[in-house]
Amino acid sequence: MARVQLDLPEKLAWSTSLNIRIYDTNFAAHLAHDKVVSLLHESRARLFKEKGFSELDVNGYGIILTDLVVEYKAEAFFGDQVRVEIGAGDFSAKGCDLYYRMTHTDGPINGKIVCNAKTGLVFMDYSTRTVSNIPDVFKSWF
Repeated sequence: MARVQLDLPEKLAWSTSLNIRIYDTNFAAHLAHDKVVSLLHESRARLFKEKGFSELDVNGYGIILTDLVVEYKAEAFFGDQVRVEIGAGDFSAKGCDLYYRMTHTDGPINGKIVCNAKTGLVFMDYSTRTVSNIPDVFKSWF
């Protein structure tokens, strides 16, 4: 079976801390795969908000995710604290890849990677429904 392998950039420029909530867990009592995607989204939304923008408005342009890759590394459980780091790379005129690393930040497994992930994104002018160039301010975040 072929396995996905992500190569994250050395520098992940931004981070946030999250707690694993009870509703983030599945029947096996560990972090559910679909909730990982939700936590990555939460982290990305926090990044945009901290920078004074939203996923729908970076100088008038929004984002559309074009793909998602998640490489699971370790379990996480209700009450665990994690850090999600975000960086960017593979820039083109219209989009780039955002890279994520989720890491335990508490207890005996402090520093253990929960997952690595990547989302491809392009910028869109929602008023004309056309793909647009990346706003310069977005590039400056990374």
